[in-house]
Amino acid sequence: MNQNDALLLFVYGTLKRGKKNHYALANAHYLNETCTSPDYLLVDLGPYPGMVEKPQEGFSVQGELFEIPYDLLVELDKIEDAPFLFNLEPITLADGSKAFAYLYKQSILGACILSEGVWRS
Repeated sequence: MNQNDALLLFVYGTLKRGKKNHYALANAHYLNETCTSPDYLLVDLGPYPGMVEKPQEGFSVQGELFEIPYDLLVELDKIEDAPFLFNLEPITLADGSKAFAYLYKQSILGACILSEGVWRS
């Protein structure tokens, strides 16, 4: 991937439209609302959610899909405290296509699992 490429970014929390960090995607191209394949868990971490990969144990997570310029990742990595708290990784969407999302990298022990796959804050 080079800096002239665009990539598909799936967002499920504070980067969604109307949420506190969406300003960072204000000039990105919104594509649609979509869901992941049922291979992920969404947890409520208080001020933000976290999505982790859990094949055969997960649910579909609801979110939004954006096409973003590659160079926007520098700013998004800062917002998401990557790679310590979150890390940008490829995911599978419900239709089998691929996108990238920030997956939570810390323990989810004791966190509230959002089995409906939606974070409402």
